[in-house]
Amino acid sequence: MMRALDWLKELREAHIGPSSKEGTRLGIPSNSELRRWLNKGSVLINGEAPKAAEEIKFPIWQLVFFPTSTKNKTTLK
Repeated sequence: MMRALDWLKELREAHIGPSSKEGTRLGIPSNSELRRWLNKGSVLINGEAPKAAEEIKFPIWQLVFFPTSTKNKTTLK
């Protein structure tokens, strides 16, 4: 098992997932930004919204970033 934040950090290093957008600049999301996304429920893992420090169960079959957004929703299956 692994913490949700640690798993998203590994995905970020593999360039998987959405980019960070601040103003007109795009980039790789910071650790604090990943933590904020998790704690606000902006990331669903297997249909659940874990907090940053929560353990996640494998295998992962679905990852959704920004599930309530119509413009920024990203689903990985």
